[in-house]
Amino acid sequence: MTIRKLTAEDRARAQALWLHIFRDSPAFTAYYFDNRFFPEHSFGAFDGEDLVAMVLGRPTRIFVNGAFFDALLISGVSTLLRYRRKGLMRRLMTLLLDHAKDSGFACCYLHPVEESIYRSLGFQNGTDARIIRSDTARAHNAFELREGTAWDDLLTVYQAVLLTHDGMQQRDAEEFRTVFSDYATENARTLIAYAKHEPVGYIVFNGEGDVSELLALRPSAYAFLLDEAAKRAGQELTAAVPADCGLSGERVYSMQYLVFDDAFSLPLKNGFCQVPY
Repeated sequence: MTIRKLTAEDRARAQALWLHIFRDSPAFTAYYFDNRFFPEHSFGAFDGEDLVAMVLGRPTRIFVNGAFFDALLISGVSTLLRYRRKGLMRRLMTLLLDHAKDSGFACCYLHPVEESIYRSLGFQNGTDARIIRSDTARAHNAFELREGTAWDDLLTVYQAVLLTHDGMQQRDAEEFRTVFSDYATENARTLIAYAKHEPVGYIVFNGEGDVSELLALRPSAYAFLLDEAAKRAGQELTAAVPADCGLSGERVYSMQYLVFDDAFSLPLKNGFCQVPY
């Protein structure tokens, strides 16, 4: 068994392992590896020429306590079934975490499938969210609604929410378009709410009932957007939104962090992290 940092030549193997484990569409997976694969921040375990386990890292910047920090988002944590329970993932994660610290990242973070898995590696719950459900029968304040990707309006909403909710990823205009290209691989639709011609929120969803993002500057816009999207999707929708959205719903931790050298403390104050792939 060989464990090492990945290279660009490992892309096909990593892509095949991702497809096998996560069952995402070939179109999305190809897009992801075109735009989100950073082998210099990723590690894999090889049995001969076969990639049997991997952890992928992607550099980002997150906003915490009024400042931006360099962070490494961990994804693609996967092991072939017959190689599980052999300690491979712990070895890979340890290598990646040591690499991240040595490379100057303030923290690593991930969306845990099961919170307890990563606690033994030092990860702590850092941001939370509220899971809300659509209700197309409830009444709403009147907002103007438009469908489409008006980039300046979307970015205006995102950047305003980012500055009031710790843990969110920094996005410039280019990154914003890349994120929405991610969503487009799953046939995403975008609705934007306006009040007096000013953007106050948006939702990204698809016909299968998946909500990729729901962010708003006014609490009343959350329910309005979710319910309008549900009407268009023809089914009930659920969404992870900031805990201060003004709606009731299950409160869950959405992200775990391993912070290096006390860059900031956990849990994050009013923390919310919306994670694109």
